[in-house]
Amino acid sequence: MSRLGHLLAPIRAALAPYQADAPLAARFRARQIQAVLRLTPLTMLANVLNASIVALSFRNELNPLVLVAWGLCVLYAAGVGIDAWLRWRRFRTPTTASAAALSRATKHAALLAILWAIVPVFMMPLGGPEARIMLTAIITGMICAGGFALATIPQAALTYVAILGFSTFIGLQRIDIPMAAQLSGLLLVYALIVMGSVLSNARTFGARLMAEAEGERQRQLIGLLLNDFEENASDWLWETDADGCLTHVSARMASVFGRKAQSLMGQPLLGLIAHTLDRVPEDERRAYLELRERFDSGLAFRDALVPVGLDGETRWWSMTAKPLTDGFGRLSGWRGVGTDVTQSLAAQREIQRMAHFDGLTGLANRNHFHDALSRIDASTDNTPPAALLLCLDLDNFKSINDSFGHAFGDGLLRVVAQRLLGRTRRNDVVARLGGDEFAVIRWGEVSPEEAEELATRIIRSFEDPCEVDGIRVRIGTSVGIAMAPKDGHSGEQLLKNADIALYAAKFDGKGRFRFFDYEMDTRARRRLFLEHELRGALARGEFQLAYQPIFDLASGRITGCEALLRWHHPRLGLIDTQECITVAEESGQIESIGEWVLDAAIRDAARWPDGVRLSVNLSLAQFINPALCDTILRLLDTHGLAAERLELELTESIFLRDTTDTEGHLRALRAAGIRIALDDFGTGYSSLAYLRTLPLDRIKIDRAFVQAVTHHPETAAIVRAIIALAQALHMDTCAEGVEDITQLSALHAEGCHTVQGFALAEPMAAPALAAFLAGHVSVPALSALRRPPPGRHSGGAL
Repeated sequence: MSRLGHLLAPIRAALAPYQADAPLAARFRARQIQAVLRLTPLTMLANVLNASIVALSFRNELNPLVLVAWGLCVLYAAGVGIDAWLRWRRFRTPTTASAAALSRATKHAALLAILWAIVPVFMMPLGGPEARIMLTAIITGMICAGGFALATIPQAALTYVAILGFSTFIGLQRIDIPMAAQLSGLLLVYALIVMGSVLSNARTFGARLMAEAEGERQRQLIGLLLNDFEENASDWLWETDADGCLTHVSARMASVFGRKAQSLMGQPLLGLIAHTLDRVPEDERRAYLELRERFDSGLAFRDALVPVGLDGETRWWSMTAKPLTDGFGRLSGWRGVGTDVTQSLAAQREIQRMAHFDGLTGLANRNHFHDALSRIDASTDNTPPAALLLCLDLDNFKSINDSFGHAFGDGLLRVVAQRLLGRTRRNDVVARLGGDEFAVIRWGEVSPEEAEELATRIIRSFEDPCEVDGIRVRIGTSVGIAMAPKDGHSGEQLLKNADIALYAAKFDGKGRFRFFDYEMDTRARRRLFLEHELRGALARGEFQLAYQPIFDLASGRITGCEALLRWHHPRLGLIDTQECITVAEESGQIESIGEWVLDAAIRDAARWPDGVRLSVNLSLAQFINPALCDTILRLLDTHGLAAERLELELTESIFLRDTTDTEGHLRALRAAGIRIALDDFGTGYSSLAYLRTLPLDRIKIDRAFVQAVTHHPETAAIVRAIIALAQALHMDTCAEGVEDITQLSALHAEGCHTVQGFALAEPMAAPALAAFLAGHVSVPALSALRRPPPGRHSGGAL
């Protein structure tokens, strides 16, 4: 649209009293013109009378020829208007009008306005005071009357008022009287009021046209619906005598029975229905007995449902009837209507099912679950009924859903539902509460041992991978257990306590179950408090980093340091790191905290000796971020740390994702020169396949294996196997959590490359680490490993 078009758009909108399609607009234009034509005789008569008065008043001041010519022009314009009115009267109302018709009306209004504009501009300066007053009155009346007479065609009315108002303003400026300025101002105000009224009346008229059109459309629609109902309605009329025999049968009723109307005449209506009930279930036949009772009562009834067996299937009819009486008030028969409501009843049952059952899994939904749980609240005595409540949610479901897509996630939820149904009883309430949250209610006395057995059975049911669309994934579940009445005297309290137990189970490491105890409530409140406080911890500067050195077992030198997050809360003091990380992950704050850790750790590591690497743990949320590699490279460039000196530690949870995406992320990081370490190996969803295919540099042996390596031969065998596996795949190993010399000796004997733990060095702040690195020569524990055993000498001896 051109710039001029943009400027004119508001004006066009103001001049359009309605918004309608082309056929409707043509009808509206005809109505606009008709409204003006109704007043045309009066307005044209007023024009002629006013012109006569003006001509008589100025017969001595103006040349008679000029006056006659002007009067003839006014008379001609009035004649054009009267001619249009006569044609409208003669041919009666045209139903449509073109846009050109409105344009002609506007031009006619402009012509009249121009003819009358001559009066104030040329005649007013020539007249005396009385003539001027007379002209002012005439022109003002013409402006007001013309504006309102043409109001249904706003463009014509505004054109007329604008021309006549402007010309009168010019005329007042040409006469030399003291009040000319005040009169001009009043004229301007009156003209604007008239124009505003024109627009308001036009919009009102347009709204009325739209309302009438909508009413007409509704009437036509209702007429079509009524016609369609008469032709295709499923209702049928019937009438019986006092004995219940049919005396009137509609064609529709005959077609429903599949018989001719004549063959139904005289047949008992209830007998016809009863004859079809041979194969209808007994519980449904009770509706027929209720219908008989209604007939026996002699009272009108509505929407009585009755089953009818037709064509091998059960149909449901809704019967409405009123009794007929004779002149003495005695029952003479029944008249009513019947409707086949089979489909609507089926729809209602489906709606009822959807209101209480989950559409995805077929399990009970949240509404059904709360209805069932409300039995505890509805208990009539002081002791609620005994019940067992298990709350479950799936471990790592969000990661799987994000990786494989929502359709895959939906399929996985269906598999989970089937496994839950397979591990519970038929009378248990198994519900999906939303997302990956599930619950199981078992009514009656249940011992803690039975509850534990059920929870264990459910958890073990997910040990086997779930297969969806040919893709196998591992999914676990955590379970919280609450038992009524011990853990709650209301449904709401029992659910709350089961949720608290579920949170405790997940905090313990997932894939576990926990019974509720009242100490958990305190821990749940602490968790909510920590989540709230964590949101401002970065801004308040409450996070610090500590660094734990990593030692080479062969040389004893420090090869790297692992960055460890510390949260110093002003009231609670030092918060447990695992608790902090868990709350950050569950509340969605882990990415911002993780980026701060990367930035601060890289800045500190840039000041270390060149041979000391930095190890940083990455969360799953950080790893799946497509901008991760770019962010790390930007931080390395900003602080001047070589990419080869950075090692990222990942847990096995990343391999729950699509391995193609995972491998792409890892190879992008490796291509930049960054090392990749696999943390906590053997404690998660271990798979040897990804060790062979993915670009890993180091395997970190979890502290759980390190702590037991000197006490359990089986654990020592696992550690030996991990080290051998890493060597075969050209990776090095690092044992974490080394706390004494015996563990160190065992790891050295097995060929572990690097170690970290309290036996060697505790985590320390950046300034303390700088001093430690500057003064480090050897650690006593490592020196003891390299010292020759007693009794061994360099030379021979007797």
